[in-house]
Amino acid sequence: MNDRLLTVYAPPVEEEITPGSDLSAILINALRRNRIDLKDGDILVVASKVVSKAEGRLRTVADRAEFEELVEQTGTHLVAERSYRSGTTVQVVRTPAGTVQAAAGLDQSNSGGAVILHPLDSDRSADGLRRRVEQAFEVRIGLVISDTSSRPWRVGVGDIAIGLSGFSGLDDQRGRPDDDGRVQTVTVRAVADEIAAAADLVKGSSRGLPMALVRGAGGYLDNGQRGARALSRDLGEDWFRHGHVEAIQRGLGVTDLPGSAPAGDNSDDILERVSRAIRVVRAGQSRTPGHAAWRMRIEGSGSRITLSPSDSPATAQSGGPPLLEAMVGLGSLVERLHTALFAEDLSASTRYHWVDGELGAFPRGVTIDIGLIVP
Repeated sequence: MNDRLLTVYAPPVEEEITPGSDLSAILINALRRNRIDLKDGDILVVASKVVSKAEGRLRTVADRAEFEELVEQTGTHLVAERSYRSGTTVQVVRTPAGTVQAAAGLDQSNSGGAVILHPLDSDRSADGLRRRVEQAFEVRIGLVISDTSSRPWRVGVGDIAIGLSGFSGLDDQRGRPDDDGRVQTVTVRAVADEIAAAADLVKGSSRGLPMALVRGAGGYLDNGQRGARALSRDLGEDWFRHGHVEAIQRGLGVTDLPGSAPAGDNSDDILERVSRAIRVVRAGQSRTPGHAAWRMRIEGSGSRITLSPSDSPATAQSGGPPLLEAMVGLGSLVERLHTALFAEDLSASTRYHWVDGELGAFPRGVTIDIGLIVP
């Protein structure tokens, strides 16, 4: 059982932590210097930044482009990418630890100009720190390595657990009755993240407070062996494995879009959005022939797209009659444009231009009128 009172305290750490520092000894000295008598059930929360520094997880980059390249190399799965007028690009990626974070959790603050990566194995690092502290104080504790992260649909940041030792990070309520006696079927509490967030209120590695002691949550201590990785959903179970723009682009066969990413503050004008939609349509791999028979042109300031026959004669791409392939290609292009425009929060209405021929009427082109989708 846990206490009904939770206390959180951040003892000052005076030593500078650099690559090769004995972090366990530094934390133990800080606890003793502040006359903290650890008890069974206490939980220590340590900022990932100082763990990474002690482990030498630092990299040097010359400019923002190299930083973004390092993010791409560090991440395992791109979720979303946005650009800003300052020239910076922010990627939200899945990290090797399974967390989904902006810039893969890479940090440049209070690092002397270097980039701080996550610990190579945060759960292993947490386990090593916990064992050393337990030996020094002859107690049984839990230890969390925390990092700051944003949250979908919520403004602001908070700390989450990226490394864990000594207790399970999840409190599974399924199968237990609630206060009304109804058996719970969904609730699994992320207690390690809640403890990390509580500790974040008092600690701060930039203020010489990279560690916090949480007392009153000892009821969660057990022999959990899965670590913080258990708090990250498997990729196949993640409903939001891509941003909405990236999901549409991948559905259209685009994995590496040329040009700039969408603006992070939604400030792109209609011309930029329409131009990007056309780049998506052109860059993607279509399963339909006949695209080459048509050219796409933007009119005005992006308020209209016209599709008209290409200057070069239509040629067969899949062994069919060139004219029929061109008709199939036109319909495919229109549908791909509607889809790509939707990703840019743009509506589209289509008007076909018909002409008479030997086989009857056939489309000679298309006009697509553009408008904003207002949420």
